[in-house]
Amino acid sequence: MENATNQNQNWTWAPVSWEWWEILQLILAIIGIIGNFLVMIVLLRPRHRRCATDTLIGALAVADFLTSVFIIPHQRVISLPDNSGGQAYCRIIHSSVLMWISICASIFTLTTISIERLAAVRYPSCHQVLFTHTRLPILIIILWLIAVVINTFSLYVHFVQGGICVTQFPSSEFQKFIGVSLFIIEYVVPIIIMVTAHSMTLYSLRRRSESSNGNQGQEQMAPKLKEAQRRVLQMLLIVVIIFIVCWTPDQFGFLVFNLGVVDVNHLFSPLYRCFVILAFANSCANPFIYAGRSPGFRKAFFQMFGGKSRRYGAHSVFADLIHDSNSTFNATSIGEISMDKI
Repeated sequence: MENATNQNQNWTWAPVSWEWWEILQLILAIIGIIGNFLVMIVLLRPRHRRCATDTLIGALAVADFLTSVFIIPHQRVISLPDNSGGQAYCRIIHSSVLMWISICASIFTLTTISIERLAAVRYPSCHQVLFTHTRLPILIIILWLIAVVINTFSLYVHFVQGGICVTQFPSSEFQKFIGVSLFIIEYVVPIIIMVTAHSMTLYSLRRRSESSNGNQGQEQMAPKLKEAQRRVLQMLLIVVIIFIVCWTPDQFGFLVFNLGVVDVNHLFSPLYRCFVILAFANSCANPFIYAGRSPGFRKAFFQMFGGKSRRYGAHSVFADLIHDSNSTFNATSIGEISMDKI
């Protein structure tokens, strides 16, 4: 009898209340959609020759664009029937699983970019083999598949019960396992990889700078090398710092919830909503970090929309992030390899 009642339950919706966190989410969503869309159309346009960095930053923009779309505030259901439509709503829409999949893909792509830069500077032969035009799309698909697999648990812990969407783990041990696993995979491992890769990249650049001392030909190009190093150093520091600042509160807040330190009300508290808003801000920041600070991107953007020149579209946009520091020492550096042969 109760099951029949649930089956016949009508859909009841609550309008968007437009609390302060929903207003901030909408603002971040608009900024993220516009910013990442501009990066996408500049980098992923047809007949544009891309280096590996261009492709990966384009993939990052796609993931952040989808994240920005998914965070747009929308109506929430108050009551719903226990049928296939209701179960699909709870498992997919109510759980925000699509948003978390795109967020994971963004984090993994961001981590891959740090590895790609390290390989380009320190291991050029490996870079030429691994980050090719044919292998990069496969790598990006694998990153998305991993993001999907990681979030499949959400389809099983969210479901309809008593005419409402509920979140219930099979056991407290399973919830703790999921919480710790997500914390390690989505936060700890990416930070370790990014910090390590960026540190090794900067170390390699400084070693090259030191090796130029005493060489008259290379000393003449030292100012250019120092400027390239300064730009790369700023870029890498900004990437790591913003990622840590944006994601640390949310990741620790969700971890303590899954460990049972706080109850479910913690997820709806003003403090945790601040953590979530801060995490969403990372998807808006990436276009400004990578695109706004790249001279190549700015030139391609203004030439694309200004109509002054169409010739730049045949060149790589983000090759300057690596090419400048490499070409200082060798005219056939990996920066040129990444543009012309990969």
